[in-house]
Amino acid sequence: MASQKNKKSDSAPAKLTLKKKAATALPNTPQPPKITYAAGGILWRTSKRGRQVLLIMRPKYHDWTLPKGHIEKTDDGWDAAAQREVKEETGYDTLITGFAGHNSYEVKGRPKVVLYWHMAPVGIASFEPSDEVTGIAWFPLAEAVEKLTYEKDKALLRQFLKHE
Repeated sequence: MASQKNKKSDSAPAKLTLKKKAATALPNTPQPPKITYAAGGILWRTSKRGRQVLLIMRPKYHDWTLPKGHIEKTDDGWDAAAQREVKEETGYDTLITGFAGHNSYEVKGRPKVVLYWHMAPVGIASFEPSDEVTGIAWFPLAEAVEKLTYEKDKALLRQFLKHE
């Protein structure tokens, strides 16, 4: 008679090792485009001329735009990425005062999504011109809308004109 030690129990489940299969696309199936995620800010201040918005000048594109940039893996959320990018491009520390909206568009055939926050500058800017941004300037809101190069940026700011 066989010893109980060597006998396998009929009721114990067998151990299974599952191997993950690599995801494979069907032949001739286009892959979805990789989305670029970015965050930025609309900096507001009040001056003798009324409420103003800060714009940046980018020499690479010869454009006036809102400060923004790519989200990095080390960012602690979209809002933190927006504050980091605004600081890098304008030299201003900021206080987020609310969510401003979003834009989406294509860059080199890839979708890009940008979330924006309303921000107030804290202290004085330590702006240093760079290859990315050669200038910053404050404009009254209506003038900023006209100065912006891209229609999507203009549309984002236009929604705040009715509150002026």
